[in-house]
Amino acid sequence: MSRSLLSLLLAAVAWAGCRGPQTPIPVVGDIEQLRGEWRGEYWSAQSGRSGTIIFNLQSTSDTARGDVMMIPAEPVARMPDPGGIPELSSRPQPLTVSFVRCLEGGVSGRLDPYRDPVCGCLLLTTFSGRITADTIKGTFVTVHQDMGRRVEGVWRAVRTRGQ
Repeated sequence: MSRSLLSLLLAAVAWAGCRGPQTPIPVVGDIEQLRGEWRGEYWSAQSGRSGTIIFNLQSTSDTARGDVMMIPAEPVARMPDPGGIPELSSRPQPLTVSFVRCLEGGVSGRLDPYRDPVCGCLLLTTFSGRITADTIKGTFVTVHQDMGRRVEGVWRAVRTRGQ
């Protein structure tokens, strides 16, 4: 196993074991379509970034709990404090899903704003997709709030447990 793959695997395991309870996400619409545990991935040919999606909707509530784990495919140079030297990082970054709407087989939502690991600027991400049986396929758009630059990508998640 390569050193970079091993360090990425260890970082993902550490993230999963050390993170606190996930924040509840309000769900609007037909929540029955989203019940269960979903796992998948996202990627953007435009940015070269990819990551893991983990999303869970419990059967006794109208809120979901979920995270998107941003795992750089290659180490990225982080901008240092002024006067510092850029550092390479391949650490996973957990992102919080803040809202989900589910109507007539479609799902849409947004992530809480987060910082770009390279430039440090604020990013705003929205997503949408179609639910077919136990699979959701969709697209996302990330907007760099400071620069106005848009990055698009695709995502896919499969229900792994429950319904």
